[in-house]
Amino acid sequence: MASRLGRVGRRLLPDAIATPLARSMGRYAVVPWYVVVLAAVLGVGFAAYTIALYKGYWLTGADFGTYVHMFATTVDGEGWLQQGKYVAGHPGGSYWGGHFTLTLLVFVPLYALVKSPVTLLLWKAFFLAASIPLVWIVANDHLDDRRLTGFLTASYACNPFLWSAWIYDFQEHILLPVLVLLAYHWYTTERYRLFVLAFALVVVTNELMVLIGGGFLVGLAVSAYRDGRLSRERWAFVGAGLVTVAAKALSAAVIGRFSRVSGIREAAIAAPLQPFVEGGRATTGQLLAMLVVRPELIIESLGTGFFTKLLYFALFLAPVLYLALADTSTLGALAPFMGFAWLLSGTEAFYTFGGHYPLYLLPFVYIGASRVLGRLSPSLPSGRVLTIFFVAVLLTSAGAGAQTIAEEGAVPETGEHTETLSTAIETVPANASLVTQNTIYPHVATRSNATFIPNPSLFGLYQEQYGTPKPEYVLFDTRLETRAFDWSQPVRNAYFPLEEYGVYRYQDGIWVLKRGYNGSAVGITQSDAEERVVFEADEFVASEGQVEDGRLVSVDGKNGSNVWHGPYTALPAGNYTATVRVSARGSGTSGSAAAVDVAVGEGPRTVARQSVPAGQGMQEVTVPFTLEQARNGIEFRGFRTGDGPIALESVVVESGANGTAAGG
Repeated sequence: MASRLGRVGRRLLPDAIATPLARSMGRYAVVPWYVVVLAAVLGVGFAAYTIALYKGYWLTGADFGTYVHMFATTVDGEGWLQQGKYVAGHPGGSYWGGHFTLTLLVFVPLYALVKSPVTLLLWKAFFLAASIPLVWIVANDHLDDRRLTGFLTASYACNPFLWSAWIYDFQEHILLPVLVLLAYHWYTTERYRLFVLAFALVVVTNELMVLIGGGFLVGLAVSAYRDGRLSRERWAFVGAGLVTVAAKALSAAVIGRFSRVSGIREAAIAAPLQPFVEGGRATTGQLLAMLVVRPELIIESLGTGFFTKLLYFALFLAPVLYLALADTSTLGALAPFMGFAWLLSGTEAFYTFGGHYPLYLLPFVYIGASRVLGRLSPSLPSGRVLTIFFVAVLLTSAGAGAQTIAEEGAVPETGEHTETLSTAIETVPANASLVTQNTIYPHVATRSNATFIPNPSLFGLYQEQYGTPKPEYVLFDTRLETRAFDWSQPVRNAYFPLEEYGVYRYQDGIWVLKRGYNGSAVGITQSDAEERVVFEADEFVASEGQVEDGRLVSVDGKNGSNVWHGPYTALPAGNYTATVRVSARGSGTSGSAAAVDVAVGEGPRTVARQSVPAGQGMQEVTVPFTLEQARNGIEFRGFRTGDGPIALESVVVESGANGTAAGG
């Protein structure tokens, strides 16, 4: 293979370059064609899938729109890696105020080739797909049995945690599998200079990799010592150790330069440790010192969600049959991450390996599995039974991956509503300042003046120190149901109280507020702002009973008690009718079985109310009401006035009715 590459190379390059290049390429020609095809199929499939998720408004601003904005502002010369979100600790907005990464800069020229959010999704697919053949190469370094090598490669390609990270927006972490696997391969093949170079790129990909990579390095050195190779490889470890120390110092200096605060914010720290945090933040060193002084906190932190932690740890290692636990290098990488996730952090995604966090550890896990399987392979039985077992593991992993995606609700849906939302975005001038919600931000992130609210608590801290930002436009969508959390809520809670904003456009739950606008709201794709929205039973907060078969059912309760409330929606000024589908049996002293109302504002204040007569079946009760001005946090509530069972099916709100109730 190398000679053939050499003959081709000499036609294009001088022999001094072509021959070494051919030899180097020949080392990687061991990857079978079917592994390359598997990588290509997954790469193309996930690229198409994540692009569909983007177009369906499923991807978020926090980890996709942020990166789009960073590259757009950097390429256009309008800032240095500007995140486009409000953070009190580093109001300048640079990504380096919160995280330090050098390898991320490789995407700046790649994004500049085609300035589109889709560009980042294509490159993500390429780098993650490229890591699949590298798993084969690493496994092949230790194994002579292609069946075992194929199992590890397919296990990685079908790993549910890889799939979970693949659909989760975009981050610099997508480079880690390629860089870690390359670094280890060069270590195994004794190309130590390349190993140190690749390892340096690993530890400057994210500041947390200093701990994880450093732990891996220690574990690898222990293994080399046991095998009698440490004296021969000591300079490789010295070089890698020095770049790790340098990366730690550099990341601290850069983050300190761009940030006004240091340490982990209190809300992200484990709950048992939070009462002892002073000043709202604490560094990792301060938290560790806290555990030393108060060792009882170790038990409390470890015990928080303990069985969930154990479960996900077991699930994370299951695709490699827990083999990696017998390897010191993998244990070295796992130890600092698990110590942080289980003891110090209050972020559930760390110990459930959610989002992009699996990419921190997956390459180390497969390195460890390759090393252990290489030692065990001579004693493993051959034959059909072992092959069937491997196939069962792979099918289970792939099924778990599909289940993970299904549980995330990652369904790319587009339709009339998303088309209306896209039109609403176009109504905002491209050069105008704009604040929007997390799930809309990726679609406006290329605008230098566009920002978003990613986290209500973080935005609250920003408001306390700097006040509420006053953009020219505010855009949010109360009907965008691509995520479980209503990301319009923190935006409307922040801007509805500000009197200088008027409703500029409204349609189908999509709002465009404009600063200084005093006119009437108009539609987005139609002339008027007509409204018809259906609230299902599971969208309400149940004070009594629970949701069963699509109905909120309450069997027992006290007369006058609240049965349901919510869903805290927003509506523009106008006349409305709320049609409540409800059944109520039994009757109270007034002859009714229940009552429904519409409430707004503080208190809240009731603006319309109707009695529900006792009946045996589902009935429709209409409640007309009028809003004199746009309102946020509107509730449609239900109360018990009798002693029989009550069931709510839905509330349908329509505009254009003749309001007869008191104004809101």
